[in-house]
Amino acid sequence: MDRFKCISKDEFDKLKSLAPNGSNWEKYRKQVFSRMDNHELDIFVLERDNEFAIELTVNYVNHNLQAETIPNVRVYLESFRVKKGMQKQGIGQKLMKDVIDYFKNKGYTEFSIGVEDDNEVAKHIYFKYGFTKKIDHGSGTEFDPSEYTLYLLDLKEKH
Repeated sequence: MDRFKCISKDEFDKLKSLAPNGSNWEKYRKQVFSRMDNHELDIFVLERDNEFAIELTVNYVNHNLQAETIPNVRVYLESFRVKKGMQKQGIGQKLMKDVIDYFKNKGYTEFSIGVEDDNEVAKHIYFKYGFTKKIDHGSGTEFDPSEYTLYLLDLKEKH
């Protein structure tokens, strides 16, 4: 049975199987824990058979671009990872919908997401959700340094 939830630091290491190969896990873990302690982000997962099948991290504060977040209005969907072998089953779409609904119910009206300019698959997926308005352009972090475009999903518009 699939279960949607926001995880705590105690559960964080279960995400390691979703991390990009070659990532500096300990450094990444320390950075994320600091951000969790400062209430800068939440990590949502879809849990299946006691494993995290999908992770979606939501950021509440700006880091790379001023347009990423607006307090109590806009959150930034920072990362979206699906465990190998679980792609193309529709569970990623389920988690995305659950997270969007969660924030909509909390009163947020906008979501932003950064998508690498050459990642046509990701753009296709996010465009289906309504992340179609380009609002900025930037480059990532040391953990993912790629160039990206920031797209906006406006929940006040009918989707």
